[in-house]
Amino acid sequence: MVSNRLKKGSSWNEELSKIGLTLEKARELQKKLASQVIEEDGFEKIENICGLDVAYHKDKAIACGVVLNREDMRVVEEKIVYTEISFPYIPTLLSFRETPPILKVAESLESRVDLFMVDSNGRLHPFLLGAASHFGILVDKPTLGVAKTLLCGEILPKKEGDRYSFVVLNGKVVGAAVTTRLGVKPVFVSVGHKISLETAIGMVLETSKLRIPEPIRLADHLSKLSKKELKSKL
Repeated sequence: MVSNRLKKGSSWNEELSKIGLTLEKARELQKKLASQVIEEDGFEKIENICGLDVAYHKDKAIACGVVLNREDMRVVEEKIVYTEISFPYIPTLLSFRETPPILKVAESLESRVDLFMVDSNGRLHPFLLGAASHFGILVDKPTLGVAKTLLCGEILPKKEGDRYSFVVLNGKVVGAAVTTRLGVKPVFVSVGHKISLETAIGMVLETSKLRIPEPIRLADHLSKLSKKELKSKL
């Protein structure tokens, strides 16, 4: 079983050696993937949007995908995929853990997806590669990330009338704190791949009935239900 947390007396390299990696090699691959992210709109139109989320129970990953029609937010398709966890829990390398299961559920979808929304960060990451970017590069599709808490960076002051504030890391804009509804905490939006930050912010605002955009909210709800069901069987 791949560990969920670092065991006392062990090291990240010891954990990674079990799957034939070192921390140095993982960082090299992370930097290589980060350099491939495209932060411009790479699509003609968006009709179907898929929210992706992954939950964990013991040695199992529960990946959920919910496809919605952009025009009326109607659910087009739902998929759940259970997989073995294939990567240890290592802070700042979570994309290596989360991407394999969400990739499997995305590959299982029968409907066309024009935009993926991942319950994770994209460029808003210490190494500019959260799961939304890692996944986006592998599927080569427009992808954005939405996180519920701020992982890193500094939130700039909001301009009057705007519903978002940019997040800056090392002098570079890497995301935005977006207030989707009055009176709720912001969510943190960032580019995954093949989308501009401006468009990503707009899509999150457009698809949010509550605090969390509907595609991700429904995928998150499905993953919680699936985890509860799995726990009852084990």
